[in-house]
Amino acid sequence: MSNEMLSPLVGSSLRIEDKSQLDDFLARPDALQVVRAASFEELFFTIRRVGLADSMDLLPLVTGRQVRGFIDLDCWRKDTFVRKPFMEWIAAFVQSGPEETVSALSGIDEFVISLFLKDLVQVYEVDRDDPPESTQLLFTPDNRFAVEPVEEGEATTIGMLILDALFKYNPHLGSRILTQVRYTTGVELEETAFENKTRRMEVHGFVDYYEALSIYAGPQKGEAPAAVDRDRVFEDVPGEESPGNLPAVFADSLAGGPFLLKAFEHVTDPDESDRVAQELTALGNRVLSANLVSLGDMESVRPALEEMRDTLTIGLEHLTGGRPDRAPEVLRKSYVQTIFKIGFDQVARLRDQGDVLMGTRGFQSTMLDPDDQEFVEALRRFKPLVIEEGRYRNFRSVADVEKTRVRLGALHAMVRAFLQSFPSVTTTFARTFNTATVRFELYGDLTAVPLGADELQAYLARGVKQPAMEVPAALQPFAEKWWQRFRAEMEPLVGKKIDPRFVETVMTKL
Repeated sequence: MSNEMLSPLVGSSLRIEDKSQLDDFLARPDALQVVRAASFEELFFTIRRVGLADSMDLLPLVTGRQVRGFIDLDCWRKDTFVRKPFMEWIAAFVQSGPEETVSALSGIDEFVISLFLKDLVQVYEVDRDDPPESTQLLFTPDNRFAVEPVEEGEATTIGMLILDALFKYNPHLGSRILTQVRYTTGVELEETAFENKTRRMEVHGFVDYYEALSIYAGPQKGEAPAAVDRDRVFEDVPGEESPGNLPAVFADSLAGGPFLLKAFEHVTDPDESDRVAQELTALGNRVLSANLVSLGDMESVRPALEEMRDTLTIGLEHLTGGRPDRAPEVLRKSYVQTIFKIGFDQVARLRDQGDVLMGTRGFQSTMLDPDDQEFVEALRRFKPLVIEEGRYRNFRSVADVEKTRVRLGALHAMVRAFLQSFPSVTTTFARTFNTATVRFELYGDLTAVPLGADELQAYLARGVKQPAMEVPAALQPFAEKWWQRFRAEMEPLVGKKIDPRFVETVMTKL
């Protein structure tokens, strides 16, 4: 894939898959410059792809701001701070050396560090608290504070290593953190840390779960989708850059869409390409938020990004009329998130049509054939899916949408026509139709009354033949399928005694 062809999808220059590639990258003379210019998302996904344990040689190159991004991405589940990944990151920097540890700690939100320490240590202000005599007390260099571990274990060990590094290399930050631990409740620390994290992450498209779900909200009923749907602009956070190059895992996932590749091939203006890449990054982050993806789990990240790719494809195909050469014009007029919303709206309309079908009076999904039941159930999900050979997948193109719309329309027409002919259905449409057809052949009576074994044998004595009768056009393709199944079951039974308990394709008297 050439850079010219994939300008917005060139992605991060940190295209590193494993330890060997990382070693090759670190041997480059510009490695430090590339790392410092990268967004924290690019670095985070690179480290997660390679593995934290194998990325130790990369850590000395990262900035404190980037480390803060790692913690923001990896150490929160909704509004709750998670201790374990925080410990893993700090332990990795401790292994890298004291300077790297202090650099990392200086970048991390001090409220997060205070929150981590809150349950691990008891902090005394020496002049006011009269700390107890204890050999485990750790004093700050100015003797203002004394710290006593309150529990044992790995977390406390890491907490004490944090304090030791701060007291030696950044005592001012250490004192500020201990003040917060001493005088601020855990609830207040977590609330403040979460609010700070939220403001920072909003700049990059990571928003609250419920707000992130807005990307799946189409226009109001009866309202056409807007051509441009600019989101509210989040207030810039000092020290936070806008989303940068597309992280490699984002670019790789998006590159799996042939139409997107062709469309982005036509985006040749460098400034426009950079803007689209930033918007793709922000949208990807929002999709991950909406799907509650644990960002440290790469196997969960990829499916969410592939969903984004497929939905964008549908939106861009729809807006360009399937012409990739029109993509630059569409991208200039509409944000990438707008295109995603329009794509999802095309799919969501199928869900709405499925709901209308299910609302048909006298109809239940169990009346359909099993494959049609699965088809409708897949459409009625919050995020509709295609079922193909018994497996679910995303809608990938406008062709998928149109094919599904045609099939759904045919189903709806069949259901209406069937219920007009048979207002009271107690089993599947297939069994009802086949039963009525056999009775029509026997008695000239198109009613769905269960057949006895003797009636079936009398019918089979004449051979398995479908009587000439008028079938509504909407029913014909379904009726042919139903009758083929009936024929396949009945032909081997010609001339044999029939046990109605084992007959499946018609209604029988037991």
